[in-house]
Amino acid sequence: MFTPSGGLTGSDGMRVTFGGSQLQVQRAEDPEEPDCSGEIFSNCTVPGSTDADYIFSQVALAVGDSTNGGTAFVAPPHERRTRFAYDLLDPISGEQLITKEPWNVVTTASGDSITATLTGEVDGLTYTVVVTLTYTSPDDRIKVEYEVIVPSGNTKPVRLYHLIDTYLGGSDQGPGFFIQPNACAAGESGAVVGVDLADLGVVEAFQYVGGTPWTSYMSSYYGDVVFGTNELTDVATNSDPEDDPTGPHFGPGFMNDLNNQIVTDPENDNGIGISWNFGDAPGTYTSTAKLIFSSESIDPCADAEAISPTNPLPIEVPDPVIDPDVTDPVVDPIKDETPPPTTEPTPGVVAPSFTG
Repeated sequence: MFTPSGGLTGSDGMRVTFGGSQLQVQRAEDPEEPDCSGEIFSNCTVPGSTDADYIFSQVALAVGDSTNGGTAFVAPPHERRTRFAYDLLDPISGEQLITKEPWNVVTTASGDSITATLTGEVDGLTYTVVVTLTYTSPDDRIKVEYEVIVPSGNTKPVRLYHLIDTYLGGSDQGPGFFIQPNACAAGESGAVVGVDLADLGVVEAFQYVGGTPWTSYMSSYYGDVVFGTNELTDVATNSDPEDDPTGPHFGPGFMNDLNNQIVTDPENDNGIGISWNFGDAPGTYTSTAKLIFSSESIDPCADAEAISPTNPLPIEVPDPVIDPDVTDPVVDPIKDETPPPTTEPTPGVVAPSFTG
């Protein structure tokens, strides 16, 4: 856990809990429900708790595809809970398409970083994903580094996913957005995908920093993003979710890429996700992103490696120098008012103005 005493006021850093490939973040405590202040659904639970089955976030890996007996490695609670069984079934016949396995997880912490080493085995080959989170309080961005090791002998397509059901400062709804890489003064910025409720003081997003680029992304109905349910059927009108089991499904349960869907309906129950398709070539693949929990809209040209725009580097302002010749004003005890001084005081030195 990062900043265990933070996450109370919105300016004292974020309380970040990471375990089993699941994440929970608290930015500002709700005094009426102090245990339900998380920014990820379920906002009342943290990784490792008895209710972690309800945390709809995870890092997952798909090895293979639905036609050749693929395997999806998922967060251990996602493997246990029957709620998630449907995302691994054929939408027509209800037959099992792939094998769902829980990650073997080893978590270590050092200073301001937490590393989860996730491993799973398919046909005698071990697939490894190393996820390292780095956080410095009071920043509003968590650096996330991914390393995927595809073993020698692999012949199946391999895909990595990072999926989150957003919960925006107490709201489960918000409009999605995607920002293409921009030509900025310092070079080309990374893509950003997320959900923007800046008018209510919260934005959640992934920002690409470096390494292997994302293959696909989504900011859509949470069930579509996290579980591939294909419930939001009318993207053009941003209709309410309606289950359509015959339509296309995406994500680790269906062994394919996300679909780049962005739903801008402010009433949408949002989830965000990114994924990589590494193909079938063995090797080590790396990528870096920032996971942002901001109080203002994201500037794609801001340095993704720098401290966040909502927590700029502090500027030390010197105390004003007080001229000892300035006399205290005389207070009229009857009117309790301060008359102007009888003589002009010697001006003091005023602190410089600045923008932060």
